[in-house]
Amino acid sequence: MGKPVFTPPVQRSHLYYRLARILVWTGVTRYHRVKGTHGFHHFPEDDAPAIVVSNHQNGMMDPLVSCSFVPRQIHWLTRADVFWNPIARHIMYGFNQMPIYRQRDRVADIRKRNDIIFDVCVERLRAGAMMGIFPEGNHAPFPSLRSFKGGLAALLELAVRRDPQLADIQVMPVGLDYEHYAEYKRQFQVRCGAAVPFKDLLNEEGQIDKPAFNQRLREALRTVAVDIQPAEAQPLLHPFVRAMRTTEVAWEDWAAIPSTLESWEQQWMEDGAWKQAFEAAHEAWTKASETSSVPGRPEAWGTKESDVRKPKPWAPWLRPLAWLANLPSMPGTALIRWWVGRTVKKQEFVSTMSVGYGMFLIPMTWMLWACIGAAMAPQGMGWVTAALLWAWGQVGSKFHDWVVAERHHHQDAVDGKAFWMQPQHREAREAWQQVCASLGI
Repeated sequence: MGKPVFTPPVQRSHLYYRLARILVWTGVTRYHRVKGTHGFHHFPEDDAPAIVVSNHQNGMMDPLVSCSFVPRQIHWLTRADVFWNPIARHIMYGFNQMPIYRQRDRVADIRKRNDIIFDVCVERLRAGAMMGIFPEGNHAPFPSLRSFKGGLAALLELAVRRDPQLADIQVMPVGLDYEHYAEYKRQFQVRCGAAVPFKDLLNEEGQIDKPAFNQRLREALRTVAVDIQPAEAQPLLHPFVRAMRTTEVAWEDWAAIPSTLESWEQQWMEDGAWKQAFEAAHEAWTKASETSSVPGRPEAWGTKESDVRKPKPWAPWLRPLAWLANLPSMPGTALIRWWVGRTVKKQEFVSTMSVGYGMFLIPMTWMLWACIGAAMAPQGMGWVTAALLWAWGQVGSKFHDWVVAERHHHQDAVDGKAFWMQPQHREAREAWQQVCASLGI
């Protein structure tokens, strides 16, 4: 028996999505320390067709983040093999997911099947839906934009051919900026830019100038996301981008970051003498840092001594209290850490799986404690005991998460002070300053 051909329903929103979004938002904000969401005033009205485009660094976490913070329901294309099971297919349709077929799905009529899906995408856009697309086609763990695939341009062409009014689709660039995407309670920002126009790039046959559109889209995404270029320079430049603490930059100051990254790219490509001097300085820094075993991470040092964070010496002392406050959640969190550590091999899926399991397992753990407490409570106190245990889980986990974030801050302050003050790091410090000076930061 052959694999079924899927024709998802035409819908703009769904109750499943609305309900699940609460869990997703809770999971995302529990795992990441959200420092800001900016530019969402650019988003069109609820009934206007739109497509969200974003950089793609953190596996399946990226669409979860987008669904959490983008004010409208987003419709995604997801690998088709998830839809073979009828129960899973029903749930995925409820989450506005649609299948997209790949060569590994081993279906002979893959082009015909995907044409059906694209037709449904167009119908959903006509109904006022918002699609979500990662133009790079897949994820990579480095903070940079890779070449764009042709799916977005093809969808826009098809939409306009079906309905000329869809030439007004709002293509919304969204930048996802992770301080450390796999580590718990590290900082994170979401930024949205103005819509990317494409109507002027369509010819009379409804075909879009793909190179011009992709360039326009790339420029738009670079205004809201970190994009270290060129590829050969990325490993060398990355520590200094981290030292600039992009996840902490205020929205009104953000424009300086893309401008700085663009100037580095231009110098790397056009100024051979500067490139050679930078590589030499970077090599000296690498050797000096290895020799003195510099403490902490670039975010702790910053680019100059004045960047050292103010310590929070009380934060480590709160650890026992945070442990006690988080007691109702501990069985669930311990199981998640063990299972993720055992089964997840790629770092860019650590937060995805942790959040995915945590969204369901942590509340279930609280529910279990509440039921046990209610069963053991004196007569007439069952509901009160259950409510108190549930509240303990909720409030205690939030307090624990806050303490973890503050301990990260304090450790950065300690490491930053050691880097800039301790004499054994003098050579590494001077080498670091030399590279920063060459980059103009």
